[in-house]
Amino acid sequence: MAKVLKFREVNSDVESRMKDFEKIRIKLKAEVKKNEVKTANPAKEGKGLLKSISEFFSDPPKNAAKSVAKK
Repeated sequence: MAKVLKFREVNSDVESRMKDFEKIRIKLKAEVKKNEVKTANPAKEGKGLLKSISEFFSDPPKNAAKSVAKK
């Protein structure tokens, strides 16, 4: 009789752990979907401070200067 009681305790423990695992799995799936949506449709991503400063101080392209001179 004691063995049967132990088996029921273990079985209920396994079931509760499986339910907890299922909840965690569902949360993880939802989080992964959110991250996929963010990476699939990125809003305008920032260039970064250093890159924008270096572009500001860099020389303008020479093609633009030639087109202005022709007009």
